[in-house]
Amino acid sequence: MDKYLGIKYKLKSSDNFEDYLKFIEVGLLSRKIVTSLYPVCVLTKNEDGSYTMTMTTAVRKVVTTFRLGEEFVEERPDGVKVKSVMHVEGDSLVQVQIEQNGRKSTHIRKFTDTQLTVTTTAEGWNGTCIRIYESVE
Repeated sequence: MDKYLGIKYKLKSSDNFEDYLKFIEVGLLSRKIVTSLYPVCVLTKNEDGSYTMTMTTAVRKVVTTFRLGEEFVEERPDGVKVKSVMHVEGDSLVQVQIEQNGRKSTHIRKFTDTQLTVTTTAEGWNGTCIRIYESVE
C-alpha cells in the first residue's frame, strides 16, 4: 500500500453512487450536492504508523485518520457517525463501516499508479457503486 502514498486521485466517473446514498438514507439536498462534486483523494502515512485519507472538494475537506485493523469512529460527510475498520488486501484498502442501526457497508479501494477504483456494497442493497479516480499531478 505504501507505494501509493501521496498520489492524488481525482474522481472521473461514478456509477450507482446516488442509489447507494439513497439506501443509506442521505437526504435529497445532500445527495444532489455530493453527486455534483469531483473530490481529490490522497492517502498518507503518519510518523506514528497511522494513515490519513483526505478527500478534498470545492465545498469541503474530509480527513480520516486510522490504524489498520483497529476500529475507529468516523463521521461521514453527511454527519452520521459510524464504526469503521480498514485493512489491506494486496493493492486494496478495504473498509467496513457499520452504522448505529447495524447496517454494514464495504468500500474496497483498489490502487494502481494511475487509478483508484472504489467499489461499494452494502448488506440489504442489491446494487454496487463504482467510482473511478485517475491520478493527477
